[in-house]
Amino acid sequence: MNGEEIKDLVIPNSVTSIGNGAFHSCNGLTSVTIGNSVTSIGNSAFSNCNGLTSVTIGNSVRSIASGAFYGCSGLTRVNIHDIAAWCKISFSGYDSNPFYYANHLYLNGEEIKDLTIPNSVTSIGDYAFYSCKGLTSVAIGNSVTSIGNIAFCNCSGLTSVAIGNSVTSIGDGAFSNCSGLTSVAIGNSVTSIGNQAFYLCVGLTSVTIGNSVTSIGYLAFYAGRDLGRGLTSVTTLNTTPPRFYSDDTFMKETYSSATLYVPAGTKDKYKAAEGWKNFITIVELDSVDGIEPATVSASDVTVTGIYDTNGKELPAIQPGINIVRYSDGTTKKVVVK
Repeated sequence: MNGEEIKDLVIPNSVTSIGNGAFHSCNGLTSVTIGNSVTSIGNSAFSNCNGLTSVTIGNSVRSIASGAFYGCSGLTRVNIHDIAAWCKISFSGYDSNPFYYANHLYLNGEEIKDLTIPNSVTSIGDYAFYSCKGLTSVAIGNSVTSIGNIAFCNCSGLTSVAIGNSVTSIGDGAFSNCSGLTSVAIGNSVTSIGNQAFYLCVGLTSVTIGNSVTSIGYLAFYAGRDLGRGLTSVTTLNTTPPRFYSDDTFMKETYSSATLYVPAGTKDKYKAAEGWKNFITIVELDSVDGIEPATVSASDVTVTGIYDTNGKELPAIQPGINIVRYSDGTTKKVVVK
C-alpha cells in the first residue's frame, strides 16, 4: 500500500464483506485483523497465504465460505473477542475454519484451554471448533439445544466434556477423533446421537447414555481396531432400547468385552433389541453383580473426581448413578440406592 508491503493487514470497519479470492496467495501477510463490520468472508479469500500466522475474526462475521483459509499452513492462532459471536458463524466446511491449521483459540489475548459456552448461546454450529487441539475441557451451557456436525471433531487435546441439560441432539461427527476423552456422560435431555458422533475416540472407556436417547447413529462409538483400549463400560438409562442404525455403532470388541448396564427390569428388552443384543454381558443397574459398591477404597488408588450422568462434578457420592474417576486412570459407575 502506497509503495510499502503490507504484512499486518487490518480490514477497516467500512468493509462489510471480503470477496472470493480477495487475498489468495498473499504470502507476505503475517497477520490479518478483520473488523467488526465484516459479516461474510468469501470462497478462498485467504487461501494459500502460507506466511499467515495469526488471524483475528470480528464479532459480526456470520459466514465463512469454502476454502477461505485453505493452505494457510503457517497459522498458529485464532483471535476472537466473543465466544457467543463465534458460535453463530456458519462454516462451509473444515477448510473454511482457520482452526484446521491454527489449532489454538485466543480470547482477548489469552489462550482458551477450558472452554465454557455461555448461556446466551442456543446452538453450536457445524465445524465451530473443528481441530481446536488446544482445548482441554468444554462445558456447554444449559441454554444450548444442539451441537452441530463436526463441531468439536479432531480436538485431540480434549479430556473432559460436560454437556448441558438442554441439549437434545449431538450432530454427526460432533466429537469424532477426540482421542483424549476417557469418559462421556450424555444427559437426559438428549434424544439423538448422530453418526460417528464419538468415532475414533480411542481413549474412551466409559459411556453413559441418558434416558431420553431414542436413536444412536452409525459408528457413533466405534473406536477403530487396535487404536485404543476400547470401551469397558456402557450404561443406558432408557427403559426402551434406543434404535441402532447399524451393528457398527460399537466395535465387535466392545460387544464382547464391555459390560452393558441397563435399567432395572429391562435386561430382556435389551437382549432382544437389534444392536444391543450383541452385548455378551448385560447387567441391570439395581442388581448386585457387576455394580461397584457405594464405598470404594484401595491402598494405592484414590478417587480423583465424582460426576453425575450430565458430567457435573459432585462434592461426594450421591443417591443414584455416580461416575467415579480414580488415580489409576480408570472410571467406574457407583450406584447408591
